[in-house]
Amino acid sequence: MDSRKRSRSAHKVDFKSWRDFTPMNTSVGTMLHNLTGTWRYVKPCYEDKTPACQNACPAGNDIEAFIKLIQKGDYENACRHLKCEEPFPAVLGRVCFGFCEAACNRRVLDEGISIRELERFVGDHGSPALRFPEPAEEHGKTLAVVGSGPAGMSAAYFARLLGFRVTVFEKEPEMGGILRLGIPAYRLPREVVAREFEGLRAMGIRLIPGTAVGSDIPIERILKEHDYVFLGTGVHASLPLNLAPGAPGPGILSGLELLRKTALNEPVDAGPRVVVVGGGNTAVDAARTLVRLGNEVTVLYRRTMDEMPAHHEEVRDAQEEGLTFRFLASPAGLLLYENGRIRCVLCREMELGPPDRSGRPGPVESDRTFELEADTVVSAIGEAPLFDYLGGRLPAENGVLAVGDDLRVHKIEETPAVVYAGGDIIDIPHTVVHAVAAGKRAALAMDCDRLGIAWPEVLEEIRTGDGGALSFSRYRGLPPLNPVRMNLRKVVRHEDMVTDYFMEAPRVPANRSEADDRRNSFAPVSRTFTPDQALDEANRCLHCGRCTECNNCLVFCPDLCVLPRGDGRFGYEVDYDYCKGCGICSVECPRNAVTMVDEETPVDLYNLITPINENFP
Repeated sequence: MDSRKRSRSAHKVDFKSWRDFTPMNTSVGTMLHNLTGTWRYVKPCYEDKTPACQNACPAGNDIEAFIKLIQKGDYENACRHLKCEEPFPAVLGRVCFGFCEAACNRRVLDEGISIRELERFVGDHGSPALRFPEPAEEHGKTLAVVGSGPAGMSAAYFARLLGFRVTVFEKEPEMGGILRLGIPAYRLPREVVAREFEGLRAMGIRLIPGTAVGSDIPIERILKEHDYVFLGTGVHASLPLNLAPGAPGPGILSGLELLRKTALNEPVDAGPRVVVVGGGNTAVDAARTLVRLGNEVTVLYRRTMDEMPAHHEEVRDAQEEGLTFRFLASPAGLLLYENGRIRCVLCREMELGPPDRSGRPGPVESDRTFELEADTVVSAIGEAPLFDYLGGRLPAENGVLAVGDDLRVHKIEETPAVVYAGGDIIDIPHTVVHAVAAGKRAALAMDCDRLGIAWPEVLEEIRTGDGGALSFSRYRGLPPLNPVRMNLRKVVRHEDMVTDYFMEAPRVPANRSEADDRRNSFAPVSRTFTPDQALDEANRCLHCGRCTECNNCLVFCPDLCVLPRGDGRFGYEVDYDYCKGCGICSVECPRNAVTMVDEETPVDLYNLITPINENFP
């Protein structure tokens, strides 16, 4: 017997095939004694790969798996599966900008899956106190999280799962940072944020609102009393407009301050006519908030709608709600009444020029001007972090803290604690899901530092797809949903699939309120899917890169070498004694879940991952 045949014998799966039940068996006159698998030089195996949607998710959510659990009606385990990679699906299901949906392979057929709506559905049906993964026993190391926004919440959540004793400090009277005081209630209801913090409290995380680090408690004390510190304080300073005769002054508000006052039910005296300057999400949120407060609002933006950094859905909603947009225009000054109040905004028309550093066409001033009547101007042209609370200990570069790949802060003076940072105070996209991903990365890096494990080696093991997402499940050794080999570095895109096997199906529309009703209320713009809607939308998922037991491999195998495992077990088995390695099963797999591999490749049906941290069960 040659070495290649011995290698295959070592990996042969013990199961009963149709040959075990035929009366011919290896009788004279049959070819069953001829093990035609010896002709083979490659062999098929089943693998879970990374779907394009998961690859595009900064948090690395296993989207295909939680959708499959929705299809089974198992909402609790769907929530459990999501919470392995992100702390609060009820939040992200409402405010994430859907990077996954933009990458969905179904878009080549009709429309992408409403992944965000399904995530929201699962989050709303799951208990915030759902303890999964079960937090590890405390190992004695402590973490102080400064700021309770999405980055801080995520760092606290994952660090507690890893056995840290965690305390979260928040200067505002309410926990949540931008989730509570920056995102309007019509997008993210306050009770949803409060519920998620109750879940963190139930995990044993200590929450301390109304305590400002730097004034109420010195940063030196935080650094001295904790082994690790995570900074997630976000951006709270609005960039000034610098309009003549000067700002701030009467009738000048920042977008962030407007949103904060509204969230805390403080009065906002804006007058009937308001001009909001800016084209980002803060500008659109402020403008839509003002409409709900009864104001007539005009948004002034120096480029066109195509260049607006605000999410396109928010801009569309704003237009439906009656906001006026003036594009290719920029404020040039203020015209005042004798009492100093604003009478109107002097605006200059703009033109688009060559691309600037942002990659978008740069705005170029013209000599044409016009006036916009206004009682108040809201500045929303950008935000910057405030680092006064650090007392100069952690120097910022270009408005952000410099961090390494592990998010450990660089260039700091000697401190008792190891300091990490995440969210909008470091150089990453300013979105909630990117902040969540940063919190998870920092927590994993802290644990590696605690254990003395080299971060670059761990990073190579837990990276998912070809982007920057990390797998907490891989680090903890949590089993996948499908008991098959895992090849998470391989990303399955639409060109890898056989889309001829799929039929077009309309996307389930969101349960949206009418624009006339939205203008007068801070009630949610949309309602969560019903179970029937969630099932219909989940059934549109192509399950890219994952086996769904569709039987194509079984039907097309010319040698009848592919058989169901039976006894309720998932998937199929291949009789390698007779499989010739023709590859038809791989070619005809609609989802690219069958891979042709070298003869020496192990083909265990279930390769449970050994956790990086061997202290975990």
